[in-house]
Amino acid sequence: MEQLSVEVQFEGEQVGSHTEKDTTYTLYIVAGDLPYVVHVDAGDEKWLETNGGQGLSEGMIWTFFPQLAEACSVERVFPHKFGSNGGTAKHAQHR
Repeated sequence: MEQLSVEVQFEGEQVGSHTEKDTTYTLYIVAGDLPYVVHVDAGDEKWLETNGGQGLSEGMIWTFFPQLAEACSVERVFPHKFGSNGGTAKHAQHR
C-alpha cells in the first residue's frame, strides 16, 4: 500500500500544547463553526482531530485530552443535570 502525504490548511489561533512521551497535542481555536481542533504529532504520524469536521467542544477536549485541556486552561464544562428544572426534580415515592 502506497503512503500519501496530505496538507490541511485552516485558519485558527494556537491556544497551547501538551507533550507526553513522544506525542505533542496542540490546541487551536478556529474561526467559523468549529470551536476547537487538536493537532496530534506522534513522530512519524500526524493528524488533526476535528470530530468529523464538526470541531471539538470544551467538554470533548476535557473528555479526550484532559492534560491538554488543563495545560491550555480550557473552561471545564460539566454534564447537564437530568430534569427540566436544573436537576431538582422530585422522584415519586413508590408504595
